[in-house]
Amino acid sequence: MLVHNIDSNGYRNQKPMHTLLRFSALSSWLLLSSSVIAADVARVTLENGAQVRLKDDFTWEYVLTETQTAPNVLATETVVNASTTINSATSLTTTSAVSVPVTTLTATAMAKPELLGTTAKDGIKVSFTDSQWKGDKLGLTFELASTSNEHVTLVEVEARFFADNGTLLKTDKLEVWEAIFRMPETYLRKGEQRKSSIIWVKGIDKALWQKQLIDLKITEINSR
Repeated sequence: MLVHNIDSNGYRNQKPMHTLLRFSALSSWLLLSSSVIAADVARVTLENGAQVRLKDDFTWEYVLTETQTAPNVLATETVVNASTTINSATSLTTTSAVSVPVTTLTATAMAKPELLGTTAKDGIKVSFTDSQWKGDKLGLTFELASTSNEHVTLVEVEARFFADNGTLLKTDKLEVWEAIFRMPETYLRKGEQRKSSIIWVKGIDKALWQKQLIDLKITEINSR
C-alpha cells in the first residue's frame, strides 16, 4: 500500500505503508526509552562515607541496606559401603553448601540508627516512636504528620525489622493509619500530627531486637 504526501515544491511523494509503520514503531521505542532513562536513579557517596540514592522526583534517601552472601547447606548425600558380611555396613554423609543472599544494614545505618524509623512520601511522614511487649507480641506506635492537601484515610508502610547485628529478621506490611468510614474527624489532614494506635506484630525475637532497628517505607496512601 502506498501513502501520498505533498512536499514543499508541490510534488507528490509516495512512501510504502510498511516504511511509515517502522518509523512509527521506532518513534514509540525512543519515547519509551527516554521515559525509562528519566526514571533511573543515581547513588552518591558523601564525604562521611554514607551513600544516598537520588530519585527522579528530585528527592533523595540514604542507602541503609545491602545484600551480602552467606553459606547455606544445600543438600546431603549418603554413601553406604557394605562389606561382604550382611551385618556389617558403614555410611558416610557429605554436605554441600551454596551462597544465599542476606539483607543487612549498612555500616552507616548501624553507626547512626537514628537514620532508621522514619519515612516520607507525598507529604505524609511516618515515624516510629515507641514499642512494648505483650508476651511474644511486639506492639509498635507511630507518629504521622501531613503537609498534603488531601484528606488521608489510609497509610500503609513496609516495615523491616533488623537484629542487633544488622541482619534482617522479618518484613511486614503495617497499616499505621486507617480512618473510619464516613467519619471525617478521623481523616489525617494538612498540618496535623497524630499518633497511631498500637500495632501488634508477631514473629520477632525479643532477645535479638534490643536496639529496636526498624526501617520503614510508605507503600500505599489513600485519600478522599
